[in-house]
Parts: sequence; structure tokens; C-alpha cells
Amino acid sequence: MNYEESGVSVDRANSMIEKVKTLFGENIGPFAGQYEIGGVRLVASADGIGSKLELEIKHHRMDSAAQDLVAMNVNDLFCMGAKPLFFLDYIGCHRIEEKLLEPFFISLKKILDELKCSLLGGETAEMPRLYPKGKMELMGFVVGKVATPNGRAFGKREVKKGDLLIALPSSGPHSNGYTLINHLIDDDSLKTSEDVLSSLLNPTKIYDFEFVDGIHACAHITGGGLMENMKRILPDNLSMEFEVGEIPKIFEIIQKSGKISDEEMLKTFNMGTGFVIAVDPLKVESVMKKVEKFNPRMAGEIEEYEKGCRVRLR
Repeated sequence: MNYEESGVSVDRANSMIEKVKTLFGENIGPFAGQYEIGGVRLVASADGIGSKLELEIKHHRMDSAAQDLVAMNVNDLFCMGAKPLFFLDYIGCHRIEEKLLEPFFISLKKILDELKCSLLGGETAEMPRLYPKGKMELMGFVVGKVATPNGRAFGKREVKKGDLLIALPSSGPHSNGYTLINHLIDDDSLKTSEDVLSSLLNPTKIYDFEFVDGIHACAHITGGGLMENMKRILPDNLSMEFEVGEIPKIFEIIQKSGKISDEEMLKTFNMGTGFVIAVDPLKVESVMKKVEKFNPRMAGEIEEYEKGCRVRLR
């Protein structure tokens, strides 16, 4: 089993992004888009939580869905060195069910308050012709302001040979690969014991930390897994060596259940790493202190590009 056989093609998505770039320019492609107005550099992102929502609805975990939705958006802002200012949500459904949505909004308010981010509004739409009974879509939209020491957004242009890589662990699959996971559950290949279900329903971590000197780029490990997202912070003339580290048991269970290759797992899942920071080697100690609450580890280094794979995993 692989992700494409379950209905999702990362290659198809990448191809579409490249075509969009030809129309709208290079602002398309980084983890979030930038816009400057009156000397203020803003960053914006839009994302959803996808097929994980099926499990969260089924097991009454809409509080976790709120954190997944915020995290998938604000973590992309953090990749650019921006802090969130305001958030909007979109809910498309067969029918509005207040008992189902109430814990979502209670959790959403709590999370946004902690981030000092305002909810400006959004849209909740009943569309029974588009959404079958019991189906729902959640989308989020966030705008933030660059908050780096030098006032410039993080990005691969700052990454240099010798930069070190700090990895922040994930809490599980986060919000990616669930079309494949749900497929394995549906055909009874993946047994949802209490422990497995708990791991699958763990909400996405929110990697909020103080930006300090020395951070050059950040990668949020989402759709495309470790392989695709690490490439997004690499200049064309550089490569990286990255230590995957200890892989949480849930990924081993998923892999065994679907007889999934190592390569496919690395292209689909975060494999235990949710966020990666490329850092000036002289500033590593101060950055490690700022992210110590996430249990960081040193995981690799930026190197000169040589023929072969630009991201070498060990």
C-alpha cells in the first residue's frame, strides 16, 4: 500500500504548485506567503486538517480538531519568522450540528487566546449537495507579522554550508497521511486498539517559540513527509544530512499494517519529527534554549551539494 493507491498523489500536488508558480510568481511555494504594506511585512497561510477529521468526528474529538486546524496554519507562519495576528475559519458540512461544533469553538478560543491571536470570523455553510451526511470540511486562514530580530522573514536564501539542524519531535502523524491511515482502518489492516487510536488522535503540536538571532530557515513537516519538506529550505547549491532519530511506535504499526516501504513512509509521514530549524552553528546554544520545552535534538548539518540525493537521511 502507498499514499497514491489510497487516492492522494504528492507528485500531482507538486506539479500543480509548479504550474501555479508560473502564473503568480515565486511567492507561491514557501510555507506561507508574504505581503508588505506601509513598511509592515505580513505573512499569510491557509490550510485544513483533511481526512483526520473523519476520525475526530467519529470519536467525538472536535476539541483536538481545533488544535489541528490552528497548528497546521500557525506552524507555517513560524517557518517564516512570523507571529499570528488574526485567524478565520471555514466549515462546510451536510448539516450544522451544534453539539458537534460547540467543543470545537470552545477549544479554538482557548488556543487562539494563548497565541494572542484574534478570530475575526469565518463561514459555516450547509451544503448537502456537496457534503454527504456525516461529512465535513474544516479550513483555516491566518495572517501574521514578521517578528524576527532583523525584521526579515526566514527562508532558504539565508541557509549556508555548515548550518546545523535542530529537530523538534512530533506528537504522532499530526494531520497528514490520514487518507492512507483511514484506508487501512477501513479494510481492517490497521487495528484501532485504545493505544493506537490515542496516538492517531493526538493533536498537532503548535511550535510557538521566541525567534532569536541565528535562525536561518524552518521546515514544518507536513504533507510530503520528511523528504519533501526538508527540500523546501535548501538552496540549489546545498544538501543536508539528517538523522531521523527514534521513530515512534505508531509509525511502525502503520508501516507493518500496510506493508509500506521505508521510502513511502518518509514521503508521507513526519516519522516523529514535526519541525526542523536550520541554525548558524555559533548560535545553536541560544536557539536550543528557546525551544527546550519541545525536547529538541541536534539532527544534522547543511553541506555542499554533490551528485545524488539532496536530502540524505540516516
